[in-house]
Amino acid sequence: MDRAYTICMLVGFGIPLLSLLLGQITDIIDGFFDGISSMLEGLHIDLNIEIGSMHLCLLPFSVQSICAGLLVFGAVGKMLIHKSNQVLCIIIAVVLAYLVAIIIQSLIHKLKKIEHTTYSKEQLLLFDAKIVNTIIPGGYGSVSITTLDGITTSYPAKSAIPTEGIRQDTKVRVLYFEKNVAIVEKVEEF
Repeated sequence: MDRAYTICMLVGFGIPLLSLLLGQITDIIDGFFDGISSMLEGLHIDLNIEIGSMHLCLLPFSVQSICAGLLVFGAVGKMLIHKSNQVLCIIIAVVLAYLVAIIIQSLIHKLKKIEHTTYSKEQLLLFDAKIVNTIIPGGYGSVSITTLDGITTSYPAKSAIPTEGIRQDTKVRVLYFEKNVAIVEKVEEF
């Protein structure tokens, strides 16, 4: 059984490592698992549980969750192999591996549901901006625009008045964009 635990650990660690080095290995396998998940959803078999605002995926169908489960199974099995009964060792390793796989799959599911908000340049004209790198007279600097939901975007910037420089940390208003350069003016503070 010691050899089986070692193989599980190597597979659980090796597949993500190979995917990191070679790329797209896990994408192909995940596509297969997504097909199985879609088939189960098509049959109206729901293997997910909602507990309050927490979503648990009881069938961990992703390469990451399966590899994490294999890694935990192998590691726990290797730790317990000489300390307890062989059957008890396997049961504990399987239960802990399954719990870790469920947690990883639930995190993956939650991360896939996160929406990304992007703003067009026209929408960014509505938000406050601050000079990050000083704009020298007739030259360029950079401006940072922060939206209400905390998204910060930086652009190269130029003063609307070519002979005027704007110092770092000055609040400015973006008037318009000239290609990818923000044309800014100082905000008059009262």
